[in-house]
Amino acid sequence: MPGTVSLCKHRFPIQPPLGSLGRPGDCSSCGATWDAVQAELQRQTEALIVGSSHDGNCPDCTRRRRLFRFQPFDKPWTPIGFEEPVTFLCIDCWNTATEADHDGFNSLLGAL
Repeated sequence: MPGTVSLCKHRFPIQPPLGSLGRPGDCSSCGATWDAVQAELQRQTEALIVGSSHDGNCPDCTRRRRLFRFQPFDKPWTPIGFEEPVTFLCIDCWNTATEADHDGFNSLLGAL
């Protein structure tokens, strides 16, 4: 599946014996595995981040560096159709922003 474009709407069975919630079965339409589809989605995300990078001044630290696309991850409470704002950050600020996004979500999960 790497490097291919699939027009399948992927339906992964999550009821035994075909799969489970923790380990979905193969797509009932095209036969792609859950892991292969997740790996392809991750590859596409990384290609978007790197492919849209450009040189400029980082809005966080103001240093002139290579800037990478940063967009906070969707949360379960994010309204359908809402897009988080996209910013371009240097790699150090990108890592800090990603950790803060993950930490904020994880702290809310821990409070439940």
